[in-house]
Amino acid sequence: MTYKSPSDTTTINPDYSAGRGYYTTADKVAELLQIPPFTANTTPMHSEVGEFIKRVEDLVDGKTKTSWRKILYEKEHHNFTVGIGHYPAGRWRDYLGFVQLDRHSLSKMIRLDIWEGSKWTNICGAEASVTMDDYTSMVSGTTTINLRLPNSGLIFNLLAGTTTSRFDTTYGNKTAAMELVSLINERFPDKTASLTGATAAKGQTDSTGAKQVSDFFYATLDSENTNRVLISSLLPSDDGANCSIYLNGSSSTTSTQGVTVGAFTDKEDSGRMNEWWSIGREGRVFFRDKFPYIHLNSVRATYYAGDGNIPAAITDAATKLVACEILRSDDATVLITESGNQISVKEKYDLLRTEAMEILDGKKEGVFLIE
Repeated sequence: MTYKSPSDTTTINPDYSAGRGYYTTADKVAELLQIPPFTANTTPMHSEVGEFIKRVEDLVDGKTKTSWRKILYEKEHHNFTVGIGHYPAGRWRDYLGFVQLDRHSLSKMIRLDIWEGSKWTNICGAEASVTMDDYTSMVSGTTTINLRLPNSGLIFNLLAGTTTSRFDTTYGNKTAAMELVSLINERFPDKTASLTGATAAKGQTDSTGAKQVSDFFYATLDSENTNRVLISSLLPSDDGANCSIYLNGSSSTTSTQGVTVGAFTDKEDSGRMNEWWSIGREGRVFFRDKFPYIHLNSVRATYYAGDGNIPAAITDAATKLVACEILRSDDATVLITESGNQISVKEKYDLLRTEAMEILDGKKEGVFLIE
């Protein structure tokens, strides 16, 4: 696995509305097409080029079957395979079995749930809980769930309410729990939007307005009790056990106004000599001391995958593909004129797209299991 190359793209500051993505930027596209930079007054605007970049980045990931961005994969179910493995050591091996994740380049295991016959048990990271006991007691604009990062002073205040920065408690405990999940994950509330009339993704910054809640926490419903929200820290390993959760701004309040919270606790004991360990590059998780007794559909994984380093070739391919989108949409040749002394717009489009797709064909990856 290439850890670092001098050719890697090193300046990555994504903001699609400003024409900056992970793999390329509007400025790089303009340089390739030899035209003035895109702005709010050009056609297309830099924000429109940002939309092209979004689509192209998904195309790149789909074509290569991998990603150089951090992508969240949620609730993958796997069978627990016992007794075989890639690294046998005579009659003895240091794991009982493993699961092969759907994606390799594992960058952060968020949840690793194993089915114990009557409940799912998470053996990864640090976890807290929020239980919606009585939605009729929750007060819009007052009932607040506070998430605090360790030693940083950054606090996310999650209020009950009906705006995109709050969780709606109008319709019931289960609906309130779904709303809280959408707010923490900063996603469009697709499960509740038909009830609440939501038209945009939820989102919440910390008390200083500098950080986003989804950068530090991930939430999911407890599949066995959908009144209950499980919150995982996204800090490395078990560092999240030092986070705090409380209610209505008081660090000593854990139950009030129809809501009960459970403190962050350390769930992880990972390492080659501990409960489980992984080979992140291959997306493989090995179980040693703690494992599911039932084999079928007994492991449920939520994780971030993505290499993190963006090779210059991927930046080149993405820039060329975005340029193709510009060429294709520039019917009036406002930006790119044809004087008759150079290749036509169509020829330029065909050339750039062919070169880009050849680069992506060379970057396709796969994982092969040899038993």
